[in-house]
Amino acid sequence: MIDNRLEYQRMYEVERKLWWYQVLHGKVLKQIEKHFKSEKSNLRILDAACGTGGLLSFLKEQGYTNVAGFDYSRYAIEFSNERGLPVTFGDLRNVDAFQPGETFDVICCNDALYFLTDEEIIRALTAFKNRLNKSGLLIINIHAFEAFSGTHDLAVGSQRRFELKDFKNYSHVAGLKIAYNTYWPFALSLPILAVRQWQKFQIRKNQVNVAELDSDVKYPGDTINNVLKGIVKLESTLLSSTPFGSSLFMAMKAD
Repeated sequence: MIDNRLEYQRMYEVERKLWWYQVLHGKVLKQIEKHFKSEKSNLRILDAACGTGGLLSFLKEQGYTNVAGFDYSRYAIEFSNERGLPVTFGDLRNVDAFQPGETFDVICCNDALYFLTDEEIIRALTAFKNRLNKSGLLIINIHAFEAFSGTHDLAVGSQRRFELKDFKNYSHVAGLKIAYNTYWPFALSLPILAVRQWQKFQIRKNQVNVAELDSDVKYPGDTINNVLKGIVKLESTLLSSTPFGSSLFMAMKAD
């Protein structure tokens, strides 16, 4: 769980233009459109642990106006509210306390479950399932493969990464089935892996101050950003699912 206003400031400033967020938001949109076909304005969408609200803003621009979000961090809520979004306090450890009795067609939870225990993840997934309307869709993105851990993980408070087998177990217990999954970005996995391994080497050699680490949330400039986005979007076009990458993306339905 991030408790660092500077990290949320960085996220707020780049979330709408950084290639990684743009690709992730596109993946979310694709799954929603595939699942619900022509439905749009009537869909109720919840972004659980929504951060600074970039995904909600994107979905509103795509015509999905009935959106809401919650986050544990006061900084995330403040930045989301600056975007004019209906975001309030909520806790993934107690999903039922957020707008009790309200249900949703889509629930998204991106890069947030990593600070929960296995039992807490199962409880959160179960709560999400119970808050979905009939034929609802749950979308999850999460850090993948321990080999990709590095300074980013330390900066955002991530203590572990996951593999598909983990979420197969969690979803089974929670009464969900994984309808779609892919690791990403596959095409950039080797350079990302090399950078993260170098970071870990520096940490082991005490060449970096772990108390003052920053995350990887930085805008690399228009040219590099467009190249990276183009590579990953091409990957998504050519390959519907890939076996390796620093993130795991899943769409789930009630079993």
